[in-house]
Amino acid sequence: MINDFFIGIDPGKNGGIAGLTNGKITTLDKMPQTPTDMWGYFIDLGFPNLLEREKTHVYIESVHSMPTDGVKSAFSFGKHLGWFDMLFAKFNISPTLILPRVWQQHYDLKRSREQSKYNYKKELVEKAKSLVPKYQTKEITLKTADAYLIAKYGWETYIKNDT
Repeated sequence: MINDFFIGIDPGKNGGIAGLTNGKITTLDKMPQTPTDMWGYFIDLGFPNLLEREKTHVYIESVHSMPTDGVKSAFSFGKHLGWFDMLFAKFNISPTLILPRVWQQHYDLKRSREQSKYNYKKELVEKAKSLVPKYQTKEITLKTADAYLIAKYGWETYIKNDT
């Protein structure tokens, strides 16, 4: 598993993508906003050469639109998932869909009824920052915290199940 690469994806419009090798951040970016940008992002990341060198594990947050979501945000979210479906089909990768409550429970995170979404996201950022080794220079933001925690969850559960 020395060269395994773990990608965590929060596919929302304001989401992000995180890549880990041996549990260390190798890439951490906000979500590309067009199919062309997404394609370029993964080509710059080293696809398809990366797939030849390392085993790649992709974890995508599996969420759906909520009744309180606007039509535009639900449509945007669905577009991003479609882009990922096409991208990973091209690279012959079968991503693992992970429910938010699964990775959040792994880190003992739960949003209280009184807590605003923004304050909960700030809590996720702080949790993510607490897990990043001090020598890592990538900055965890509101857009990248979920992606990092999803990738870290994938890496940690893979290590646990592989040993």
